[in-house]
Amino acid sequence: MFKKKNLLNLVQVSFNFLPISIVLGSLVINLNIFIFLILSSIFFYQEKVKLEFNKINTPLFLFFLLIIISSLINIKIIGFENFLKSILLLKFFLIYFFLETLFKKKRIDLKNFFTISLYLIIFISLDVILQFITGKNILGFEPHDGRVAGIFGSEAIAGSFVQKIFLLSLIGLIINLDKFKIKENFSKIVFFIISISGCFLASNRMSFIILLGILILLLLFFKSIRKSLFISIILILPIFATLSQTSKNLSSNYKDLSNKVQDSINVLEQKNEKNAFASVNYGRIYYASLLSFKDNMILGSGLKSFRYKCFDYEKYESVLCSTHPHNYHLEILHDTGLLGFLLLMYFAIVVLISKYKHIKSRNITFDEKIILAFIILNFLIEIFPIKSTGSLFSTWTGTILWISVALLNYKKINGKK
Repeated sequence: MFKKKNLLNLVQVSFNFLPISIVLGSLVINLNIFIFLILSSIFFYQEKVKLEFNKINTPLFLFFLLIIISSLINIKIIGFENFLKSILLLKFFLIYFFLETLFKKKRIDLKNFFTISLYLIIFISLDVILQFITGKNILGFEPHDGRVAGIFGSEAIAGSFVQKIFLLSLIGLIINLDKFKIKENFSKIVFFIISISGCFLASNRMSFIILLGILILLLLFFKSIRKSLFISIILILPIFATLSQTSKNLSSNYKDLSNKVQDSINVLEQKNEKNAFASVNYGRIYYASLLSFKDNMILGSGLKSFRYKCFDYEKYESVLCSTHPHNYHLEILHDTGLLGFLLLMYFAIVVLISKYKHIKSRNITFDEKIILAFIILNFLIEIFPIKSTGSLFSTWTGTILWISVALLNYKKINGKK
């Protein structure tokens, strides 16, 4: 058997590797999660650590159990393969459950995790910038269908990745500032310019809009980074304005978004619900998910059921079918019903109240409060209800989301930053 100290180090390494595995693809992500869960299980067994259910993790477990039950009930619709996948989704619960225990026992340190996130977002952003300027990224990949995806190749998710780990990377910057041999404000300015530029040039429009919202919140509520962030925005605004005019792809992409937003506003002003959904594709998908949700409002229709059931409603003009509802909240309602939605809502409310009390406590330092505040903000941004999303249950999006959830249990290990 492993020595206890060596085993805990392997658990730590496996967890720290998760951000990198997200870049490398679904196969690596699943393999890394499997290794993390196996190593953690062995560690708990050797250390005789008791895994305990409580008022926070119990509703989360019941939610994942409900997915399995709903999928079993609707197995004729979704198929046996998706039913098996509903069981495998327990990996996301176990990530939360195991990390909650490791944090509680103060057996895992997040410093390296945040540091890796910092260097990763810088690398991804610089790779996107390089591809935009030269036409090729560090691996020789060219833009795919006019979209700058950097190291992600044909998958246009670079902007989404930058946005999703932006706050976690900012934590990495804050905890490593004393190691940099340059001035603190200069380090922050360089980080902001690189990461914001990477997200903008990747042309994931919704991700960039969400990032702008994050920046506004940082300017309003976090005085320690306000000056450097403001300077960064002043420096990059003229560049973005120029690129929007000179780059055909950027101009077309963001102009198209502006037109869609304006069309939606015009429709809403006319108070025409049907046309409001029909004005944009996501609206038509949302409308389809709401219609389908009404068939199984209590327990839902099972995992990945939307891709099958939405075709029953194609006769409606305002309906557009897709593989999933493109919104976490609608996906939860559709696949697990009101019961699943209420279980997750209860979980979110209880955990946020707990974290709020922790921030208000006098037992943690100012830096710890900032870190925890960023983690909470990252979670709230991720579950913001009126935005398009990937699938809650997919490997790539799901892993990022459930790691964000698990990080809410953050606790500083004494003697370490």
